[in-house]
Parts: sequence; structure tokens; C-alpha cells
Amino acid sequence: MEMIKSILTIYVWVVIEILIVFLGRIAYFYAKTSGQRVGHYFFLLPALLLVVGAIWYLRCGGEFIGQPTGDLLLFVGGFLLCLFGFRLQELMTGGR
Repeated sequence: MEMIKSILTIYVWVVIEILIVFLGRIAYFYAKTSGQRVGHYFFLLPALLLVVGAIWYLRCGGEFIGQPTGDLLLFVGGFLLCLFGFRLQELMTGGR
């Protein structure tokens, strides 16, 4: 049962990282077509923090509670992803 839980956890985190890569590619495409500086490479930082946070939890037994370091990594990664996503949205929609 523990192996199935680990496999599903890894699968979910891979899907999350693929979605972050797509968001970064959208930002790259927008930067190329609009000529604006978007900072698409900044999406690597939250992706890296989320991966490190997930690996931290997988190494500590797989339970996603009670590990302050893992919680901090996931929180900061998610917060930065929200900030960069909102910034990209503002740039792409012109602040509407």
C-alpha cells in the first residue's frame, strides 16, 4: 500500500510540474510575440521549490503534515507561482 501511495504522489507532482512548464511556455510565447519583458524564466523558481518540497516529504515518510521545512518550501513555491501567474495575467490582459 505504501508503494502505491508513493507512486500516486509522484504522478501528481509530475502533472503539477508539467502544468507549470506549460505556464512558463505561455509566458515565453507571449514575450516573443508581444516584445514585452515577461520574465518567463522566473517560473523555474517556484517549480524548483515545489519539487524540492515534494521530495522532502517523500523522503520523510510521505505524510504531507508536520514537516516545517517541507511546508515552507511548498508554501513559498505556491506563493511565488501565484505572484508570477497574476503578473503574467496582468501583462497579457493589459490590467483589465
